[in-house]
Amino acid sequence: MELKFREKGKHKIVRLIGSMDIYTASKVKKEITQIIDDEECESIVFDMSEVHHMDSSGIALLANIQKKMKSAGNKFGLLTPTNDIMGVLKLSSLDTFFTIYQSDLQIT
Repeated sequence: MELKFREKGKHKIVRLIGSMDIYTASKVKKEITQIIDDEECESIVFDMSEVHHMDSSGIALLANIQKKMKSAGNKFGLLTPTNDIMGVLKLSSLDTFFTIYQSDLQIT
């Protein structure tokens, strides 16, 4: 799993590339937790357009980050998840739990 970072206004956009699974979730968690704690981000958006596989570890990671951000009064969202990832989110009824952006233009 590769992570690339960019800013859009007050949003930190994290482009995830690869699989989000039991083997990569801990790396992502470590890097994102450090950003949340060190940089005091108001908003993090995961660009999911290049995530081709996600298992229950990835789902748990997304839910935990959402919870951590929300408890701090901050925002978390997903940007352009692939059809496969949307399928996983719908199966787990999380497609309505997360804020999902279909385009960069929706992130304000």
